[in-house]
Amino acid sequence: MISDIKLWLCASRIYTSPMTIMSWLVIFSYSLTKGGNILYGLFALLGICLAHFATNVFDDYIDFKTLEKSKFVTNKKNGKCKYLLNNSATLNEVLIIFLAYSIIASCIGLFFLIKVGLGVLIFGGIGALIILLYPFLGKFRLCELAVGLAYGPALFGGVYYVMTGKFDIECLIISIPTMILTINLLYTSTILDFDNDIKDKKKTFANSFKTITEGLKYQKLLIILGYLSIFLLGIFDIGDWQIFLTYLTIPLAINLINSLNEYIQDKEKIPERKFFNFPMENWDRLVQEGSAGFMFRMYQARNLMIYFSIILSISFLFG
Repeated sequence: MISDIKLWLCASRIYTSPMTIMSWLVIFSYSLTKGGNILYGLFALLGICLAHFATNVFDDYIDFKTLEKSKFVTNKKNGKCKYLLNNSATLNEVLIIFLAYSIIASCIGLFFLIKVGLGVLIFGGIGALIILLYPFLGKFRLCELAVGLAYGPALFGGVYYVMTGKFDIECLIISIPTMILTINLLYTSTILDFDNDIKDKKKTFANSFKTITEGLKYQKLLIILGYLSIFLLGIFDIGDWQIFLTYLTIPLAINLINSLNEYIQDKEKIPERKFFNFPMENWDRLVQEGSAGFMFRMYQARNLMIYFSIILSISFLFG
């Protein structure tokens, strides 16, 4: 049973769950300062995580069902659909897990609908649409937009609503910095998969540029906008001076860009791990599998978002 749990947690790409938890933590902290219901906030986190996992396994289900299997074999650095390729699970089992995640998340949504109000339908509806459409949005280079909507207005507005029973435009402003750094995580993945995605004729925003170097220039701009958006919290008097402590993470952002530049030159090179690069779970296994170079950069982008969000959350609680 334990091995089955590990299998489905890996299939659900649990290593990406910190971006969900950290996004939630920011608006959870802000909602507490407005008298938000702690229990409802924690319950919302469970529903959001389940919706996130449902999106990931449904994405695998659609891709594995519709794409040529050879594409997963040649592009195995990120381990996508590995559990299906080695017959650890079947497509029917993936569908069952997807339905289980979705049903439990829907039950949580129903609880909030009864306890809080009809506004839950707006945020729940947006979440459901993103889950169902995400596997197909890549054909139109809209994955980043979907992630931005999910981890911005939908998550921040939804958590604040269920905790306080109110809508607040400030939540949308607060969501912008972490939303951008979450999009950066997805964009990092598409930069790393730039060549393979072109071979597979998969459309991403990154490969809309002629070269991977041009795509990386956009990523620099994206990260800069993330840090500049912190000024919006000051302009609208949402946070005190402590919000600018998020700038302590700028060296991590520079480290990520430098690391991606190295990846462009040599995809097999693994940079030296420094204390601010951690956590990097399952590292020895990743080295053995040959995916350490890919995952090192993914961990860097993820951890940048984690540290940034923790500092922002603390700034709200103690500002």
